[in-house]
Amino acid sequence: MEHKPAGVILFSRNLGTLDEVVALIHAIRAASNPPPTLWLDQEGGRVQRLRAPLTRYPTAETLGRAYERNPARGIQLAHQWGHLCGRELSALGFGVNCAPVLDLREAGAHPVIGDRAWGQHPEQVVRLADAWLDGLATSGCMAVGKHFPGHGAAMVDSHRHLPVIEKDREELESRELLPFRQLAPKLPAMMTAHLIAKALDAHQPATWSPEIMTRLLRHQWGYQGLLVSDAIEMSALDGDLQTRTQRAIQAGCDLVLCCTGSMADNEAARLGVLAAWETRLSQPNPGPKYNTEEIGSLLDSYRIAPGDWRQLLSDPDYQYQRQQLEALSNAPLGADPTSGTSTIR
Repeated sequence: MEHKPAGVILFSRNLGTLDEVVALIHAIRAASNPPPTLWLDQEGGRVQRLRAPLTRYPTAETLGRAYERNPARGIQLAHQWGHLCGRELSALGFGVNCAPVLDLREAGAHPVIGDRAWGQHPEQVVRLADAWLDGLATSGCMAVGKHFPGHGAAMVDSHRHLPVIEKDREELESRELLPFRQLAPKLPAMMTAHLIAKALDAHQPATWSPEIMTRLLRHQWGYQGLLVSDAIEMSALDGDLQTRTQRAIQAGCDLVLCCTGSMADNEAARLGVLAAWETRLSQPNPGPKYNTEEIGSLLDSYRIAPGDWRQLLSDPDYQYQRQQLEALSNAPLGADPTSGTSTIR
């Protein structure tokens, strides 16, 4: 492989049987040295790319309700969920899970987040996500907290339109930003949101905002993890993919997700990264915190080779924990709001 990607993200369209998934991951790993990290969105509920014969995870909202009935039990189940999810992903060769969602669920907002959120109150989101993160960490998988600085109040879906959050700075600090700020020390990576939070930057989407990505998150909060954009092709953003990528890197993103599956689009994004670094050398702009070598070093421990998923599924402890989670909800999971809704404009 001429150009070595930091990672490869897979979607439902790429996934067949678990044996086929493992074969695909072996092929991807063999194409590059060092092998890329394998990424997946495995939140639970509507957004879980891998389903049967793996665990049928409930929605985050369902677990949030269990927490409200019995906080100690809710925390236990959240930890169990993260641990179980990580064991499944690492058994197949995935090292990075684009989760947890740290957005708040807000009445009247667009349902693209909705039941993907742990709750309406930031304290509840923090406690459940914290337990989930601890559970996932036991498996060796990397978490990616999303969607910074908070998508829950958006009135439109950023896959299709650019949301504008009208809340003042004080409300953002006490609500939307709180889960990200409190959990930042535990998050190896954060994913940006393609939205305008007017109190933070009235003009640029967060993904393109040095004020949000660099001055707030890096300088004021001191965040040390990786910053990765949400899918750069989403319709909330405008311009061609090279320009979109360049602006994201210049604002402070270390990594950019390009998820169309098109090699031409991947090449456009790669050229955007190069252009951003060239511009950084000639013009003052914040740019990413980490260079290519540093990013590779941060990702080294997440280059996980596939294991034995059949052995995992037959493990009695795994089966017991799985039954407890699956017993939370038998409701239909609903359509994945992140699949097939992005267009370039």
